[in-house]
Amino acid sequence: MKTRLDSFAARRTLLYIPLYCLVWWGIFTFSRHYLDGADLVENYAWGMEWQWGTNKHPPLFGWITAAWFRLFPFNDGAYYLLNQVNLAAALGLLALAMHRLLSWDRVLAAIVLTTLGTHFGPDSGFKYNANTALLPFAAGFVWSLLHALERGRARWFVLAGVFAAAALLTKYYALVLIAAIGLSMLIALRPPAARLLKGTLIAGATALPLVWPHIAWSIHHDWPSLHYMHEAHEIPDMAGEIRAYVVATVGVVLFCGLALLAWGGSLIRLPSVPLDAAPRPPRVGLGMLILSGGLTVLAALIQGISPVSSWLIPALLFLGWALVDLTPRRFDSGRFARRIYRLGLMYLLLAVVMAMVWASQYRAYPAPPAYALPQRIAEDATRLYHDAYGQPIEYVGGTFPLPYVMSFYSPDHPHGLYGFDLAGTDLGQSPWIDARALKSGNKVAVCGTLRFAEPSDPACLAAARALFGPPDQTRQLIYPVYDPKTRRLGQQRYVVQMWKPRGRAAPVHALPPAQVE
Repeated sequence: MKTRLDSFAARRTLLYIPLYCLVWWGIFTFSRHYLDGADLVENYAWGMEWQWGTNKHPPLFGWITAAWFRLFPFNDGAYYLLNQVNLAAALGLLALAMHRLLSWDRVLAAIVLTTLGTHFGPDSGFKYNANTALLPFAAGFVWSLLHALERGRARWFVLAGVFAAAALLTKYYALVLIAAIGLSMLIALRPPAARLLKGTLIAGATALPLVWPHIAWSIHHDWPSLHYMHEAHEIPDMAGEIRAYVVATVGVVLFCGLALLAWGGSLIRLPSVPLDAAPRPPRVGLGMLILSGGLTVLAALIQGISPVSSWLIPALLFLGWALVDLTPRRFDSGRFARRIYRLGLMYLLLAVVMAMVWASQYRAYPAPPAYALPQRIAEDATRLYHDAYGQPIEYVGGTFPLPYVMSFYSPDHPHGLYGFDLAGTDLGQSPWIDARALKSGNKVAVCGTLRFAEPSDPACLAAARALFGPPDQTRQLIYPVYDPKTRRLGQQRYVVQMWKPRGRAAPVHALPPAQVE
């Protein structure tokens, strides 16, 4: 029978999760004035192709992004909402999983402590990418696996297999996470060997058919995601390797710092209660956190790559659970939960105040920063092409990430090239591009950087000419920009090269050579 305290904590848990996500959605929507051009627009550019892989990651989170924008408008606020819905699903499934082993007051404390990890808020909380997209699948795997090991019913093992497959179709790191979750449960719960063997076979038989199309695609394209991982995180030398581990460690500590302070502060002068005779719940959360961190480091060493702290964002989903596992049983868990809950609400209030200060400072800038230009660039480049040819853009190349910026923000949503290299294994770095259709399609190249006052990218201009031939028309986009770090004003220039579609009518509104300011 549930106590009043348990019922109170359950209601507060179910209230806090959507409140937390809605508050941060509002903060990002009204105080942040640009998307992260290297991640978020990239997700959509991949997902709009609906293929079984990309040059960097498995495809699932790209598909989810593309499906989301079939329902919602193409603006920053809708994108931030996607991430907050994703986080709410993860926290909800995590709460259900923890309640299999913990009382609701401890679940409430664990959820709030988890959300105090800064990667879910100010640091990376606006980013829906491979790391954050893993969260609900990892939490769902834990929830279904706990049910399966407790009850031994096949349907829960099937569900665990579905969550595992979804995680693997989001990021290969999920293999490390799944191994850490499984090992921690094996150590802490010690399920019967027959049930464990049966469940492993059922979950594996469920996951393999779901993942196999991506495996086949990757084999056909020579595993581009693995090549990217090694190229992007190559170890230059021993000193560089040591520095990478130090930076990653410091990053993880900073992610966890606020949660650790809140946990330790809440234990000060906390009243004790008589210990009951019930055995202590198994420390599953602590095991998952330790094993996922340790296996991540081990996997990086085996692969010979430099780790980065953001890889541990999915593992840190278990931070609050681990801290609750470490909380001595003699302390009053109800008062502990209420203290943590109040700290969580104070944190949200402080975040709103800081966001208002930041937004007022941004509005005082004499011009937008260069990194806040992507939407304007996409809209202006599209307008130039429409004025010149009266037709939509179908393909776009250029300086990374401008092609993906065009894919997301342009009303034409053209296919974006990762680079101009279409050689190599079938389609090179942009395997979503049909090379023959590209040859005759409507296309542009947008060259320039999002770093303050840097000139247009000459290598980009040369690569575009080499792939597409001499452009039919060339235009410049020039914007006044402001650098908040140096407090300087400057001009940002972008070159838009346009090609007339082959075998089609001449331009209907051909513009004279000019600059567009």
